[in-house]
Amino acid sequence: MEKSEQILPYYRNCFVCGEARLGRLGVRFKIDDGKVKASFTPTEKHVGFPGIVHGGIITALLDEAMVWAIYAETGQFALSAEITVRFIKPLSVGQSIEIVGYVVRRQRKIWEVASEIHDEQAIVYARAWGRFVAAKPEENENWQNALQTVKT
Repeated sequence: MEKSEQILPYYRNCFVCGEARLGRLGVRFKIDDGKVKASFTPTEKHVGFPGIVHGGIITALLDEAMVWAIYAETGQFALSAEITVRFIKPLSVGQSIEIVGYVVRRQRKIWEVASEIHDEQAIVYARAWGRFVAAKPEENENWQNALQTVKT
């Protein structure tokens, strides 16, 4: 791991970042050069059509990257208010991908955030843009307390 990378915590019951042994996707995000990044390889249990990853799984990955991008920058959680997803190319089962998220800007209590999924050759499969609102302070504190640290 490079010095610029920092592995983010996770919530064990989260559909995307939760523990794979609990039926979650098990995606672990890290901070790298001001963005959050994670690797993932979808399997047959993630399909919508034969051999093609379900759009809902792709959307969940993109959404998760945007939430962690806000957390990485602020230490706070935010909730999706609006997400636009552009599916560029069908994602095949077994294709290793990287999910990247980053904050575009913040205006008052709203963050504008973007994310994308691409492979090792920089072929982009999907992009998302969203607006997120800050979690209430008591929710943020409860969620912070529920986080697990990644053991390396």
